[in-house]
Amino acid sequence: MSLFDQFESDGVGSSSTFPIGGQRPSDQQKSPLILEQGYVSTRIQQTPALAIFSLDRVQFPFPVVNLVSLAVSSNTLVLVADGGGTPAPKAGQTQRIYRIDLGKSDAIDEVEPTLRIKTDRVRRVFLDPTAKHMLISTESGDNYYLYCKWKKPRVLNKFRGVLVESVAWGKPRSSSAVPSTGIMLIASRQGHVFEAELQPTDEFFKREEKYFRQVYSLPEGNVPICSIRFEQFPTSAKKYIVFLSTATRLYQFIGQVTDVEVAGSMFTELFRAHEGQNANFQEMPGSLGRSELQFWSPFVQATGYPSSPKTFTWLTAAGLYCGDLTFGNQMSGDSVINNAQLVPYPRTVEASSPGTAAETPYATIDIPLAVNVTEFHYLMLFESSIKALSILTSDIIYEENIPLEFGEFVIGLFVDRIKSTYWVSTNLALYELIITEEDRNVWRIYLDRKAYDAALSHAKTPSQKDMVVTAQAEYYYSQQRYLLSATYFAQCVSLSFEEIALKFIESDERAALQQYLMQKLARLRAQDATQITLISTWLVEIFVNRLNVLQDEHSDAVAEEKSARGDDHPSGLEEASAKANRLQQEEAVAIEEFRQFLKMYKERLDLNTTSNIIASHGRTEELLYFLELMGDYEKVVTHWLQQRNWPKALGTLARQNCVSLYYKFSPGLMEHAPFETVNAWIRQPNLNSRNLIPALLRYDASRTAGEPGAEGQNQAIRYLTYVTRNLANTDTAVHNYLLSLYIAQARPNDEDALLQFLQSHRDRPYYDLQYALRLCCQHGLAQSSVHIYGAMNLHEQAVDLALKSHDLELAQINAEKPEDDAPLRKKLWLKIARHVVEEKRDIKQALAFLSQTSDLLKIQDILPFFPDFILIDDFKDEICAALQDYNDHIEELKTEMDDATRSAESIRLDIRDLRNRYTSVSVTEACHLCRLPLLTRQFYVFPCEHVFHADCLTKQIITESVPAKAARIKDLQGRIAQDAAARRAAAALASDDGMGGLSAAAMLALRRGRNMLETGQTDAPTVPVLATKAEADALKEDLDDLVASECSLCGDLMIRSVDRPFIADTEIELVASWQL
Repeated sequence: MSLFDQFESDGVGSSSTFPIGGQRPSDQQKSPLILEQGYVSTRIQQTPALAIFSLDRVQFPFPVVNLVSLAVSSNTLVLVADGGGTPAPKAGQTQRIYRIDLGKSDAIDEVEPTLRIKTDRVRRVFLDPTAKHMLISTESGDNYYLYCKWKKPRVLNKFRGVLVESVAWGKPRSSSAVPSTGIMLIASRQGHVFEAELQPTDEFFKREEKYFRQVYSLPEGNVPICSIRFEQFPTSAKKYIVFLSTATRLYQFIGQVTDVEVAGSMFTELFRAHEGQNANFQEMPGSLGRSELQFWSPFVQATGYPSSPKTFTWLTAAGLYCGDLTFGNQMSGDSVINNAQLVPYPRTVEASSPGTAAETPYATIDIPLAVNVTEFHYLMLFESSIKALSILTSDIIYEENIPLEFGEFVIGLFVDRIKSTYWVSTNLALYELIITEEDRNVWRIYLDRKAYDAALSHAKTPSQKDMVVTAQAEYYYSQQRYLLSATYFAQCVSLSFEEIALKFIESDERAALQQYLMQKLARLRAQDATQITLISTWLVEIFVNRLNVLQDEHSDAVAEEKSARGDDHPSGLEEASAKANRLQQEEAVAIEEFRQFLKMYKERLDLNTTSNIIASHGRTEELLYFLELMGDYEKVVTHWLQQRNWPKALGTLARQNCVSLYYKFSPGLMEHAPFETVNAWIRQPNLNSRNLIPALLRYDASRTAGEPGAEGQNQAIRYLTYVTRNLANTDTAVHNYLLSLYIAQARPNDEDALLQFLQSHRDRPYYDLQYALRLCCQHGLAQSSVHIYGAMNLHEQAVDLALKSHDLELAQINAEKPEDDAPLRKKLWLKIARHVVEEKRDIKQALAFLSQTSDLLKIQDILPFFPDFILIDDFKDEICAALQDYNDHIEELKTEMDDATRSAESIRLDIRDLRNRYTSVSVTEACHLCRLPLLTRQFYVFPCEHVFHADCLTKQIITESVPAKAARIKDLQGRIAQDAAARRAAAALASDDGMGGLSAAAMLALRRGRNMLETGQTDAPTVPVLATKAEADALKEDLDDLVASECSLCGDLMIRSVDRPFIADTEIELVASWQL
């Protein structure tokens, strides 16, 4: 079974005819479906297709007696007919001109040609490519102009007497805003060429002829000019060519044109350069009363005009003269015709007698009445039939008789170059020659000629394209051009994958097989995962086999080169060297191709299978490249470690981002390449330093000792210092290990590095202080131990260890550390002083401590440490100074006591004065807030003489105060009111018992209720709570402090209310009442 499945599909088609103005039929064929694998079968059964050419008669919606002339362009058809029409024809004017829009069935304009001479008749009409301008020529030589918006033609006086045979329409000048025909050349029956330009106008005194002049006459005299056309060269805006044909000659006029606005004519100078014998023409033998020159343009420009023609055909007596047109750098007198040929007319076979028609046939030549050309065919119109001749094969592929009635004859073959429609007219009928898929069989013609590129460009269905590609591949294979055939075999769908692969294997063409597989692989879809994997794996095998072959050939070439060096033959040596260099370059190119292939298809290749294939061929470098490409860095690093290539291993680690590989391989790398390993760690900031400690334990610092620069440092300390300083690592294990390294490196007389580390972490040490202290003590590092004691706030132990190490300066530094604990500092300094006195016997140094302690120690503090036999003369001055200080301190205390006595007396006098202070309040005094009499209820009087009712002032303060203060005032008011209610309830109980005061039972009940409220027992029966007198007074004092601390009219409260609006939000209704 083939690796790639094949699928089949089919299509159908249909055709129909149409009336004039109706919808044309379209081919409904379906192309073969391209299914899952992208393959189609060439064995598809196709339904019969429409004929390429078919002649359909047009049904007119109006009566037509006799057709005289016809023109078609831009889907607009113009007919000249005798008779017909709805209105009755006038006497002598039976002709009608019908202008039909083929895109609309009802868009038919009937124009009555009002001729100057009543007996005159229209002989021909000419329509420009846009179908806006029409030129009408009559038998008497009068000519008329009809614009698309007019209903009647207008006579052209300057054209009088010219029997127009052909018109070469130009393009309107873009600079002109007035509609115009553009520059046009007019060929006459008398052999003259005229240049003119027409502009439609509605002004009465202005004529349509902008200008009209004769520019050329044929040298052979009064010979009709059958066809005329001019074209602009694409490479030059001023360079033109004019084609002009008669019955026997085809003229080509090439030259520069002039500006009409300047010279008054465009083509005068061009024709003047060809007067006399300078005209370039092709002459054909024979005598023919009629002739036509037709062109085919490949496309229509955006301006609505046909592009420059590509092919032409000329009707002559000798045959069809045809060829290609190439516009280049031709000059005057040159020709633009290429590949010209004379195609003979088809012969008509007739029989000499009815019985011997098949045995003695003879042929006659029938000359067409009219010809035309399409992209691939010549169309020839005969007296009663129409034929199509293939341009490629010169075979007649279409022939159809025209059904002529009695008295009916053929007029001509007409073409719409804009819409590519073809029309055949008789005097009584009109036919459209419908062309369906003209290039349908062109691909097969090119295929038979082995013109594969042209055949492929014209093939339409997948099966046709496959046939072309298959034939091309087989052709190149037969010519032993295997690489080229492999490229095209990869595009074949009719041949199985295995069949093609076996072709190359049997012919031992490995390079072609590789090319085929590469091309096939590139054409597979992404979802064809299995096929991609299989082919990719096969290609890996082919690639590595080719690399080995090239390697062997290169090795042989190198051996030949060495042998040639010993033979002393310069020519042989040069040849051997060139061969070795060439093979070396081929091998390098093949390696690069293989690596690019692996890079492209790495997602499709199986890691283990591909690795085994490459390894089985001994391609180590390619294997390492593939493993690294697939992200299997572990195997790559393992390989380099086995090879003891430490830089390569570190380089591989640096190219990946998996930190686990660092942890796995760092112990071995740290053991053999510590400096480079630490550099790799530093370049990878995502590493966890704790996980690298096992690798650091494998490091032997003695191996790098003595190396210059950073290589001579302890690499473990270097890395851990980097992560703690630069990366702000706070891991205790990392700091502990770094500390242990510093301690192991330090000596009792050289602790600078360790002390620097401890000093840098004095504010917030991340290492274990107890662990650090234990290690320092084990290694006898006194200074470091003292520093750690200080960090642990064990200042006494720090001072003791410093004194034990006889480091008096270090002891003094640690004695000053407890700044907030003066007794401890004093104790520490006493330890130092005692050590100095008892150990060093240095009395003067001990006395010098007194000045260093900032009066913390006195002479009396250290006297007990002096021995009994010491002489007082040594510190007599210090004792006297101490006594004087005591005396001064006693005097200061006396002064302070006197000042305190005087202050107390002053306070007593002020209290006495306050008891007698009063103010006078008038009986008519009113509250400054409510303006009611003041003495009607409790009030406040302020020193500023403002008076307020207690409740008015309290309400005002609550309104103006912050929420917290207002809530406090309300709480105090509630508690005072509750106490008052309790007292009233107690009084009521006392009156019921007939007692003047509270009974013991009432007092007990009130106090029990108060205790319940204080303890939160709210579910007990409600009992009035009575506060003590002191508590009640305290509540009132708190309320007075909050309410009457300052006057509300002249205190801070009034100042803070300066930004308050005069009209509050609650006074809106009051403001509304003020309105009139």
